Amino acid sequence: MSNLKPGPLTGVTVLDFTWVLAGPHAAKTLADLGANVIKVEQYKAGANERWLPKRIEKNGVTQSSYTINVNRGKRSICVNMKSPKGMEIIHKLIKKSDVLIENFAPDVMGKLKLDYDQVRKIKPDIVYCSISSFGHWGPYWDRPGYDMIAQGASGWSNQSKPAIIAPMSIGDTVAAIHATTAINAALYHRKMTGQGQNIDISMMDCLFSLHENTLPWYLISTAAGQTGSELDIPKIGGQHPGYAPYGLYEGKDGIMAIACLTEPRWQPLVKLMGKEFEFLLTDPRAKDVSTRCSVDNAPYIHEQLSKWVMSLPSVAECEKMLDEAGVPCIRCRTLKELADSDPQIKAREMMVEMYQPFLGPMRHYGSPLKFSETPAGPRGYAPFVGEHNAEVLTKEIGMAEADVKALYGENVLYHAPEVDRLPEELKKNGK
Repeated sequence: MSNLKPGPLTGVTVLDFTWVLAGPHAAKTLADLGANVIKVEQYKAGANERWLPKRIEKNGVTQSSYTINVNRGKRSICVNMKSPKGMEIIHKLIKKSDVLIENFAPDVMGKLKLDYDQVRKIKPDIVYCSISSFGHWGPYWDRPGYDMIAQGASGWSNQSKPAIIAPMSIGDTVAAIHATTAINAALYHRKMTGQGQNIDISMMDCLFSLHENTLPWYLISTAAGQTGSELDIPKIGGQHPGYAPYGLYEGKDGIMAIACLTEPRWQPLVKLMGKEFEFLLTDPRAKDVSTRCSVDNAPYIHEQLSKWVMSLPSVAECEKMLDEAGVPCIRCRTLKELADSDPQIKAREMMVEMYQPFLGPMRHYGSPLKFSETPAGPRGYAPFVGEHNAEVLTKEIGMAEADVKALYGENVLYHAPEVDRLPEELKKNGK
């Protein structure tokens, strides 16, 4: 396990009924912050993300990179909730929990009689957080959805030219971080008032709320009474249609990101570009920030920057020149480079190594949440299905070990075969 000092959520118990990404990512963040996260997994099958790629078999055990990423530091129990005894266990755990988090379709927890109204009868001050594509009310509430659906519904996909799916699951992860923010606010409210509450997080809502420029553009235009083409919102590709220089510029061996939106940095940039481009210092299309940052003139500025970057021997040289001149820029890093050699990632401890049983030492994301006194980060390896059945049931709800063992024979509890090999594996590796 981790040697980190206690985190800011030490002492908070989270009952985690989540799968795939939005819910697991939120619960992982709470675990990184020190919460005691108990993941309730589907009987025998385990959580869905255990079957997602990339799956690797080593030492007779198959593990998924996906589940290792989103479930590190949690404890796993595998309970048959179709069994009355299994549901009795869940009810007892609810009584011991501060937070319940789930991200199933909005009717699933109700069918299990574990929706908010049912759960608060068991634990009146529970903080109950649901994450779904469209939330639990509104005309879309019962429509099935995934991250990509939320991107399309929220307007994100349609703001790109051409329309794209984001290269990572922004709907899931943005909703997850909104959920953790809401959970912490609700815990503070409970501390002050003794009152629990229900939190309803919609992936569509979260993405919709993050339109930073395009939607406010439309809203101010309609408030001013503009109509027709005045309401057209430009779409974004590799270069911003209304800000310049602000975009990605291809070089001979890579891509440069350049953002120069202040006058004091514009002039050094143009002088750095050399005599071929010094006309930009007097060109009326580039006379000041407001002129350059317009849909009429930005494409022209992008064109000039693209020519200059492509004329250089390498993007590394371009980055060095711009950095020395104080122009905000970065050579676009590859994922392999970030994982293996980027000095900023290393300095910020955003790649940390931790032992994963049966795999060996494995690198993980560090936590982007940096605290001076209560650090956040990985606090343990990703558990195996049902690994912590005995530990959780004896320590959290006071069951006798013999009673726990008996529940296996009654098809109430399950753990994966590799759990039986864990003590030897951990001892062999000094863990």
